[in-house]
This record gives sequence, structure tokens and C-alpha cells, in this order.
Amino acid sequence: MRENETIAAISTPLGEGGIGIVRLSGPCAFAIVDRVFACSKKNQSGYPKPRYLYYGYIKDFQKNLIDEVLVAFMSAPNTYTREDIVEINCHSGVYTLRSIQKLVLEAGARLAEPGEFTKRAFINGRIDLSQAEAVLNMIRARSEEAVKMAARGLQGELMNQVEALREKLITLRAPLEASFDYPDEFDPDDLDHAALDRGLEEVKAELQMLIQGVERNRAYQEGVSVAIIGKPNVGKSSLLNALLQQQRAIVHEIPGTTRDLLEGYMNLGGYPIRLIDTAGIQGTCDPVEKQGIDLSRSAADQACLIILVIDGSAPWTDTDEELASLKRHNQGLVVVINKSDLEQKLTSDQIKYCCPGAEIVETAAIKGQGIKRLEDAVTVELDRLFDSNMEMENPVIVSLRHEEIINEALINIENAITAVETQPLEIISLEIQNAWSKMGEITGDTINEDLLDKIFSEFCLGK
Repeated sequence: MRENETIAAISTPLGEGGIGIVRLSGPCAFAIVDRVFACSKKNQSGYPKPRYLYYGYIKDFQKNLIDEVLVAFMSAPNTYTREDIVEINCHSGVYTLRSIQKLVLEAGARLAEPGEFTKRAFINGRIDLSQAEAVLNMIRARSEEAVKMAARGLQGELMNQVEALREKLITLRAPLEASFDYPDEFDPDDLDHAALDRGLEEVKAELQMLIQGVERNRAYQEGVSVAIIGKPNVGKSSLLNALLQQQRAIVHEIPGTTRDLLEGYMNLGGYPIRLIDTAGIQGTCDPVEKQGIDLSRSAADQACLIILVIDGSAPWTDTDEELASLKRHNQGLVVVINKSDLEQKLTSDQIKYCCPGAEIVETAAIKGQGIKRLEDAVTVELDRLFDSNMEMENPVIVSLRHEEIINEALINIENAITAVETQPLEIISLEIQNAWSKMGEITGDTINEDLLDKIFSEFCLGK
């Protein structure tokens, strides 16, 4: 990244809309925009005032009008990047936005790399790396809970916790380092091993608290897959349509209408859910249907939760029992007795025997009956899977990267605890130093440039 250059990029989605923004950041941002911005207030004293919207026109170098705009000038260091920033608010349209971007690039700006605005905010000390990653999570959030967690990351909760832990590690290591630097003044027998052990145990407990609930947090951020499985013609597709409140799947009384996997997306209880309607599972000689059944079994195996649909108007069969056995021990299960509006030939006792502990919901999917109860049952089961009753006061782990770092730091601390009574002080100090350095990768204090580039490459161009 060339920090002394002024960068520019389109910062709003391309497409038709009321407002589009082209953003510039860097030492020449004001001068570059001044070359292409025609404004009647340019000759006034104090122009441009920071955080003041100026009305005018963007014109090319031949003075041809491109668009009518509002331009905001923001002076360093009180900006997102801590550099001078200019935002050109124009009419949103692919041609308009790209024309203005092309013009400011010709006027002296460079096209921003993905995530370069946020990377500059990090390098210039406005945010730490965990907050930068929270920005990306905010952009990608697909549910209200994901937005809340990203917002907590933006506030620096994780950064504050990590920095406090690193400070404790420095305090624990200080007397060890003193013994190395001043061996004549330090008697190893004077070291309070019990206090050192207590301090390390406290750090270990706090690290373990940081990764409590990480699976639930990831479910809120990344979403979960829920597979609807069952025999042919039990109402799986009708259930998909009812849950999505749209005609996503073709419904017909002929069994085997669904031959492939169908997907839809919804939010329940804060979880972004990828809902998968599968082909009916049964014995068949049809090669196409067999392939669909193989896909269904694979979807069921990979799903976080299974919705097993059973026809309440038909007797319990060996196939139903086989389908119930597809649930893995770490999967959620909700059993749906569908077609409850017809004469029932199935009792819940038969299901409870094969699916002990499973929530059972009766529906008439084609009439929309029982759908709200099903939604509630799915939410309760997901909460159970992810232990949603845990306290939410722990700082948010916003990525798998953080979890891996904390687990590695935990190994260092556990090694140090083991070494307190049995190993030389140098070994204890080294393990504490390694944990301190590893935790610094969360905030970006000790991260290498290649990994930094990889993290920011996941951002969009304008952020």
C-alpha cells in the first residue's frame, strides 16, 4: 500500500438508486476534487469548510457536465482514515458513478485496493485490526443478531479485553526478565511460584471465557443450514413454500416431483437460515431419482438441523424409521407430522420412540397451519444447539481467525503453568512471551504484512 497517494473508489453498490458516492482519501483529495467540481461558493472565505455539503456540478476537463452533485470535504485527522477525505454524492447509476470515478483518477487519484480505506484507518491508528474485521462483519451481516455482534466489535470490546490480557502477561513476565537482566541481585528461590501460577490460571480462565459461545456467534454471522427430509409426497415442498412465504418449490400430488435440492433463505430468532428442500428418500431404480436421493442424504448429513417430515395420514413405516436414524449426535432435529387436517393414522408415541427428545409439531403445510409453531420449534432447537442461554457479556469473537489465535495462546499458557514447578524460568518466560505475541495478532500489533493484506483483500473496493 502506498500511503502517500490519494485513493478513490465507488463506495456504494452499483445500480439504480437515489444516491451514489465516490470517495477519495489522501493528501491530495481536496485538490483533485477541486479540479472537477464547479461550485459557486469556491471564492468564499473558508472554502471548503469541513463537514459542509457543497452543491455544484462535476465537469470533465472539457467542461462537459457529468452530474449535479453534493460534495462533502472532511479534514484530517477527524475522518475515517485520519486522512483528508472527500465524498462526492451523485445520482446513483452505473454510468454516472464510473464516469466520476474515471474522472478523479485522471485528475490524480489512484484506484483504491479492496479494503484500502479501512486498512488506512488501521495503519493510521484510528481502529485496531479486530475493529477492522468488525467492519467487514457489519457489511456482511445477514441478521439482526449479526449486526449487534459486529457493532460490539466496532466499539472495541474485543480489543479492550485482549489488551488487558496482554498487560497481565507483561506483569507476570516482568520479574522473570528482571532475574535474567540482574542475576546478581535476584535469587530464584525468592520467586513467588504460587503467585505466578495463580496469575497464569487467571489468564487461562479469561482466554477460555473469550471463546465461550463462539459457535453460536458464528451461526449468527455465517448462518446455518436446515434440511427438510422425508419420504416422497409427505409435503416437504409445501412446507418450504409456507416457511418462505413464497412459491419456491413446485407442489404436486405425484410423488417424486422434487428431484433436485431447492434452497431458500429466511431469518428465525436471529439466525440466518439456508433452508434446503430435498428429494423424497425411498428405494428406487430410476437413476435420476437415485441421484436426487443421494443429494438428499448428503444435505441431511451436512445440515446443522434436520426437519423430518412425516405424513400423519399414513402409517409409520420402516423408511420413516430409517430417516429418523440419519440424525447425527451433534445435529438438531424437529419432527413435523404434516397433513394434520386429514384423518390421522400416526401417533406421536411412535415418533417419540424413534426420536427421543425431539420436538414434534403438527402442521397442514398446504393450508399454512402450524407454521408459526414450527418456526418457534426450530428456533428453540437452534438455541439449544448453540447454548443460547449463556451470558452475552463476553466480548465477541468476530472470526475463526480469532478463535485459532486464542486456542494457540491457551496452549502457551498451559505450557507455562506446567513449567512453573518443573522447568527453568527461561522456558516459562518464553511461553508467556509467545502467548503475548500471539494475542497481538488479534489487534494487529504483532501481525505480519502478508496476513494483513489477506485480511483486507476480503473487503469491497469502496470500504
